[in-house]
Amino acid sequence: MTGAARRAPVGPARVADLLADPLLAEAGIVAGTSGLEGVVRDVRWYDGDLTDLDRCLLVCPDNEVTPPYRLDALVRRAKEHGAAGVLVVGPRTRSLLSTLRLADRLALPVLWVDHRSPVRLVQDLTALVRAPAQLRTQAVERLLRRLSAKRSGPEILGAASTVLEAPLSLVADDGTVLLGAPAALDDVRLDQAVPQRGARVLVHPVLDPTVNRVAAWVACAVERAAPARLDVLATGLAVTEPFLRSWLAGQRAQSDRDDAFQARLLAEVMAAGDSVGRDVVEGAVSLGWRLSDWHIGIHLYSPSAPAPGGREPLVTAVGAALTEHGFEVVTAVYTGVGWAMWTSADREPAPDWGRQALRTFRVVAAGLPREWALVLGIGRPHRGPAGLAATLIEARDAADLARSHDFRPAVEHADELGVARLLGTWQRSEVTRAFAETALAPLREAPVLLTTLRAYLESGGSVTEAAAALGVHRNTIASRLSVIKERIGADLTDPSQRLAFQVACRALTP
Repeated sequence: MTGAARRAPVGPARVADLLADPLLAEAGIVAGTSGLEGVVRDVRWYDGDLTDLDRCLLVCPDNEVTPPYRLDALVRRAKEHGAAGVLVVGPRTRSLLSTLRLADRLALPVLWVDHRSPVRLVQDLTALVRAPAQLRTQAVERLLRRLSAKRSGPEILGAASTVLEAPLSLVADDGTVLLGAPAALDDVRLDQAVPQRGARVLVHPVLDPTVNRVAAWVACAVERAAPARLDVLATGLAVTEPFLRSWLAGQRAQSDRDDAFQARLLAEVMAAGDSVGRDVVEGAVSLGWRLSDWHIGIHLYSPSAPAPGGREPLVTAVGAALTEHGFEVVTAVYTGVGWAMWTSADREPAPDWGRQALRTFRVVAAGLPREWALVLGIGRPHRGPAGLAATLIEARDAADLARSHDFRPAVEHADELGVARLLGTWQRSEVTRAFAETALAPLREAPVLLTTLRAYLESGGSVTEAAAALGVHRNTIASRLSVIKERIGADLTDPSQRLAFQVACRALTP
């Protein structure tokens, strides 16, 4: 069940609810499982009096059911007086088979727990059943005392988990767990900024007041609990939220300062080249930048790219995907027109690195969400501070070339810039235009085929990359290509024909 509620509704507890509470975490079920859904209206300590037991959980010490036949008699009498269940406190002993069968037949739960303080246990269970407001107040007081001295997110979450005796987690607005234990979020709506209860979780929004939206969620795993317990947990999440909100705001402010520092430092490197000053070198070292290494620049652009300081999820996802393919990104710096990224190595890449990298980057881009409409530009390998500046400029120019394409994702390498200029000259010529009009005439009335042909050619003849660029299955691309080849009568496995038709496609669809 998912619902928007400021506080979990308080209603009658059931035996199973109490059994799921931390108070009875060590309790075991002896018999009578069919009665676990019985309502509990009160908790009574057994002192020989069985009057007024209607829907009460009867708690008795183990000496009252020793020898075992006495438990048999107590179960029978407790059921006759309307008890909701029997909880024996003390070391577990073997029960008579007749007792187990009697409890099962009467549907009277018999529970057993070895608790060091039976009196305290009765008091706590009574409060859980009869005084939920008191429990909530006590929990809030303990929580505030513990949280007031906590500063970091892990400390806040850990303290709240300890007080509430439940696993908590901090979850991003896309469901990614940022801190704490995994959470089952399948049946909650993270697009609705209200507290909710799912089948196995309670969630409370952590708001970002600067932009009036949800920054994250604090979640509490709970599958079964008494209504009063749910009320305490829901209130606990609400009390914890401002502390997490303050911590996230501090993290964001620190991130903003870090981003501004990196952007300023990179601008100085770009301006100074190999003549960087000592303070710049020291700043680079503090950030882990190895300026003297070989660098490969990457320029990332997306219409959905976040503002400075908001790297999640686009930049992180791209960086992680590149790392999986062997490209360890040093950092990402927001430049105002995208993100400047680079990799560094102490050895010069192999001569054929560029072609391999272009194909790998295209695979990476194709595997990321299509709605990001990614554009990636790749620079050539260069060494030293001046080399870092040079490769980032090349990457930006390559990204500008990629942005000129009418399909996404688009990835280009700096080595393609000269070819692109040459192709641009060809595609603007009257001869090319005439060829394009004639050769592609069979596709003009089927725009989807013309688009497919261009995507296939721009992807280097890769069906998989063309399918990713157009957001369709690769079998769809293969089927369309069969139709295209039949209509235009071209052998697209011939490099010269592929080049001619690529130029023709660009001439018709600038």
